[in-house]
Amino acid sequence: MTKQKNINLELESGFRDYLPEEMIIRQMMCDKIRATFERFGFLPLDTPGIEKEEVLTGGDANFSKQIFRAGLKGGDENLALRFDLTVPLARVVSLYQDKLPRPFKRYQMGKCWRGERPQAGRFREFVQFDADIVGSARMSADAEIVALMYEVMIALGLKNFQIKINNRKILNGLSDFIGYDSKSNADVLRIIDKLKKIEWNGVVKELKEVVKLDESQIDKLKQFLDFRSLPFSETINKISELMSGSAVAMEGINELIEMTKNISALGVPEKSWQIDLSIARGFGYYTGPVFETVLTDLPSIGSVLSGGRYDDLVSRFSAQNLPAVGASVGVDRLFVGMEKLGLIKKSKTLTKAIVLNFDKESEDYCQKIVTMLRKNNIDSEIYLGKEINLKGQLSYALTQEIPVVLIAGDKEKQTNTVQIKNVISREQTEISFEDVPKMVTEILTKI
Repeated sequence: MTKQKNINLELESGFRDYLPEEMIIRQMMCDKIRATFERFGFLPLDTPGIEKEEVLTGGDANFSKQIFRAGLKGGDENLALRFDLTVPLARVVSLYQDKLPRPFKRYQMGKCWRGERPQAGRFREFVQFDADIVGSARMSADAEIVALMYEVMIALGLKNFQIKINNRKILNGLSDFIGYDSKSNADVLRIIDKLKKIEWNGVVKELKEVVKLDESQIDKLKQFLDFRSLPFSETINKISELMSGSAVAMEGINELIEMTKNISALGVPEKSWQIDLSIARGFGYYTGPVFETVLTDLPSIGSVLSGGRYDDLVSRFSAQNLPAVGASVGVDRLFVGMEKLGLIKKSKTLTKAIVLNFDKESEDYCQKIVTMLRKNNIDSEIYLGKEINLKGQLSYALTQEIPVVLIAGDKEKQTNTVQIKNVISREQTEISFEDVPKMVTEILTKI
């Protein structure tokens, strides 16, 4: 037999394995996010991880996202892995026009892939958890998304965060205010969006090299951005005065005013959100309000929950021009952030009770005990490993941090009893077979 050569089992950069103690927490996170989305009336949807390449790129030859291409080796299928969940949503809405309500409120969780340079909190394979409202142009829909973002963060137990809000229409008005060709808007917004990473000097350098802005134009942009952290009413007054000559900017300002009134009515505290004129979002499909949520104790990790309004995306695929707004939770980045902040308490197991299984003659009795526990909705298992003595099996239970241990051998089988051990208090008691579920439940409620 030919000896198999050694295979490097290490993952490529930008990818990550999640072992059970991490997956338990991630699933809890996702359950809380899902419950919040459903509480707001969103419906579940799922789509394939692979789409036609032209669907993802919109047929744009200059599409800049680094997508992973897919398909059979040597085949001519033009397929690619999705880079987000929003473009597939636009395809679905166009394809199933007669089957979906208007407005359509959907949520979706799934893996996405981007061939970007990996860095802290940024992966090439990652999970997104999206919520979108398709078919509503009301600013109250945008406010609903902001309220949803706030409630998701609260449900996850996060307190120190801020939702930053801007409007792409205001940014689109910069060409009128500063005096550059509107064709350069995409480049200007992309550079502004990097302000937190490369700081002002880096922004100036790129604006001069890429967009060819002169010193007076850059001074005007700085004047605009200096208003980004002022209180809301002051920011609105300043930019209204500054950009009164731009119709599109004034439209964006008025949308912000209306939207923020709705945000307050929906119970989002003022301390949890602010207008930030530097927020642009990287995707070109955003057309109105845009949002980013940052962890105030760890701003370097970037946005963990973001989104905005994209009224033109559906028109890529049909004659419909449906307005839409949504947001996406970056589950992996948020998980990393919570890890760094010490907010994640990992668990080795989901099992609440284990029945030790060291006596072959009593195995059927142990199986009856674990079956009764499961029928009473107690997460439980029977020991199935190689250890054959009580000490070895108990060591496994302690290592796995299982809080309740049930012991039954020949004596317990004959007397229809069970030894129950509270691992936390180290108390052990003999009880009747019928009382097992009740006693386990009582122990668990006290832990």
